[in-house]
Order: sequence, then structure tokens, then C-alpha cells
Amino acid sequence: MERAYDRMEAEFGTSADVATFSAGGVYDKVGLLVILALLTGAVGYGTDSAGLAIAGVLGGLVFYLVGIFRPATAKVMAPLYALAEGLALGAITAAYATGSNGIAPLAILFTAGLFAGALVVFRSGLVKVTQKFISMLLMATVGFVLVLLGGMLGLFPGLSSQTGLLVFGIIGVVLGVGYLFVDFHYIEVFEERHAPVEAEWFGALLLMASLVMVYLNVLRILASRRR
Repeated sequence: MERAYDRMEAEFGTSADVATFSAGGVYDKVGLLVILALLTGAVGYGTDSAGLAIAGVLGGLVFYLVGIFRPATAKVMAPLYALAEGLALGAITAAYATGSNGIAPLAILFTAGLFAGALVVFRSGLVKVTQKFISMLLMATVGFVLVLLGGMLGLFPGLSSQTGLLVFGIIGVVLGVGYLFVDFHYIEVFEERHAPVEAEWFGALLLMASLVMVYLNVLRILASRRR
């Protein structure tokens, strides 16, 4: 983990600005990304287009990967990711909202609540992000994605049932909160190291991706309860 942080610091280089990395700066940028996602999300929700959802997901994936492997580009990639994912999430929310009035604002409120709760738990010291924690989280994520792909291929028809949506959604939320803990740890370490202020965009990109994961699975849970 320390080597990974060293590599990221080397990617950003040194900053000539007086300002350095701060948690507050990251959260301000996350707020901006959420606003961008909400704007395009309204477009995606209004069109309710499967093609738009796919385009948003693929575009968001490309922007995310570029920002992750080239952290110095996160200043550009993070807003593009938020715009693309907003389109996708809006269209996906519209699909889940069929016959379920008010699911969108509830999903947004629950996601915000989970974010705030995870931040409080992390700052209280109840959760320690270690190499073992990250390894277990990654292994669980691989299994989660494999089951998700299997469900898309029709191998697990029960995933679309009320119980399947609920169980799968709960597992996804737990994983998403786990990634929020990892992101909070990143922010804490870079703040302690007085990293360049440009690294805040990388932290914002990480948090935004975790919030997207939490939101999608909150949608599953809400959809299961309304069936």
C-alpha cells in the first residue's frame, strides 16, 4: 500500500502552489461531481433510453480507467466520468422506477445517508483499512461481478426476483461502503503527506465511483421492496 501511494505521489509530482491536499477540498469536488451527475441524470431519466444507459456506462468506464491509471488526468476524467455515469444512472433509475413512484429521491437520500454514516464510522476508528481488508474486498468484488455477469447471461434467473434483488443489493451496498472506507483512507494518508492539491481530483474520482456502486445497489433494494 505504501508503494502504491509513493507511485501516485510521483505521478502528481510536486506542487508549486501554497495550497496542499485536504479532505475538505476532495469533498467539495465530490459535491461538484454529484451536481454534474444529477444534471445529466435528469436527461437520462427523461429519455429512459437503454442505448443511453449503455453509452454512459461504457464512457464512464473509459474515463474512470484513464483517471485511475493516469492520476494526473483525474482533473479532466473525474467530471467526464460524472457526466457519463449521470446519463447511465438516470436511464437505469427510470427503468427501476416503472410502477414505483418516488424511487429516485429515496435512492439519492439513502446513498447520501450511507456516505455520511460510513464517514462517521471511519473517523471514529471502528474500521481500519489494511492490506488484508483491501484483499478481501477485492476478492468479494470479483465474486460479485461474476455473479452479476452470470445473471445477465441468464445463469441465475433468481437474481431478478424480489428476494434476489434484495440480497444482491445488500451485498452490493456492503461492498460499496467498503470501497468508501478505502477512499477515506486514501484521503487521510494524502492529507498527512501534504500531497499536491491536484491529487484531490483523484480522491474525488475514487469517491464518486464508490457512490455510483452504492446508488445502483440501493436502487436494487428499493425495487425489491416495491414489487
